[in-house]
Amino acid sequence: MKLLLNMRPFIRFDQVLFLVSMLIFGCSSEPTDPEQQLRTLITDGEMAIESRDLSAVLEMVDPQYLDKQQRDYHQLRALLAGYFLRHRSIHIISSIEQIEIKAGGIAQVTLYAGLAGSPQEDAMPLSQWRGDLIRLQLNVILSDDEAWLVRGADWHKAHPGDWVLSED
Repeated sequence: MKLLLNMRPFIRFDQVLFLVSMLIFGCSSEPTDPEQQLRTLITDGEMAIESRDLSAVLEMVDPQYLDKQQRDYHQLRALLAGYFLRHRSIHIISSIEQIEIKAGGIAQVTLYAGLAGSPQEDAMPLSQWRGDLIRLQLNVILSDDEAWLVRGADWHKAHPGDWVLSED
């Protein structure tokens, strides 16, 4: 799973929230395994972000969204709208580190994402990456209609040595 994101050379919070939103876009009712549903959520979200579809992205955000910086759903929507206006071409590369499913329809997804101003070569070593690397931790809930929704997020900068490469 490789996609790339058009960003400035340093990470801003609105850019990270954009990435969080990309991860929350898609949720398919086809997979019955909760882990596979969450992987599908991430993959579909990446594709939605690349298409810059704000309403589709927000459909995957819980209305009670609240992140570590105390930003709510409405603030996230405003940040995403601004990001989409500033970035005409969006490219992302990501790797899921861990999916932890808890009782009561709660999950935590930890992943790494690379954000770049232009497409990067798939075989490029991360040490040569010309963009930003971040580690995201998403808090996801299973809604009443059986869709996974992102309820919160936390992030920090990552380094190439932190990145976990997998066959997501």
